[in-house]
Amino acid sequence: MWAFEALSILAGLLPDSVVAVAAHSVLVNVDLLVYTTFAGLSVAANIRVGNCLGANMPKKAKVVRNVALMITLVVTLFFAGLTLGLSEYIPLLFLDKGKSADLASKVMAIMSPQKIVDGLNAVTQGVFRGAGRQKHAAIANGGAYYLFGVPFGALLAFQCDLGVEGLWIGMTAGNVLALSVMTVLMHFYWNWDHLADEAQARTDL
Repeated sequence: MWAFEALSILAGLLPDSVVAVAAHSVLVNVDLLVYTTFAGLSVAANIRVGNCLGANMPKKAKVVRNVALMITLVVTLFFAGLTLGLSEYIPLLFLDKGKSADLASKVMAIMSPQKIVDGLNAVTQGVFRGAGRQKHAAIANGGAYYLFGVPFGALLAFQCDLGVEGLWIGMTAGNVLALSVMTVLMHFYWNWDHLADEAQARTDL
């Protein structure tokens, strides 16, 4: 969430700061509203994966992971389509018709695919927590957002004159990087039998 605060500060430094901050605020509110669904799926994945590993059922834990990600993909495609189709109207729930609403509408339409990455990232983090690998998820996301996403967004916003659009492209790029790192770790470096042993050891404490 602090990454959004950093983007808000950067939006306030853009040339037409009032319009930029207003448009950015709409985008943040919509993003957080949609994210509540992803957060629920993330918690569900966390609990089910953790339960399966604690019960020494690593194969079932992998199935739970796959099902959670497939459900999330369907949900994110729905929200991406919804925000794209209603991008002209959603900002008017927050703002009167004008430059700020027009800017928010433009960026919302362009950034609708970001919902797909955001949802998959959230649920993947839930899988990491269920597997006892929350530290790895935190490092991946912290590094991707704060060391790459926010600086890249600032570069696009100020040096490439993309404004609010650039800030959100940078945030999405950080999201993609975090998801990519976690996906590689989860699919190529995890030993699910070992994760189950660790989970059972924790339940014995």
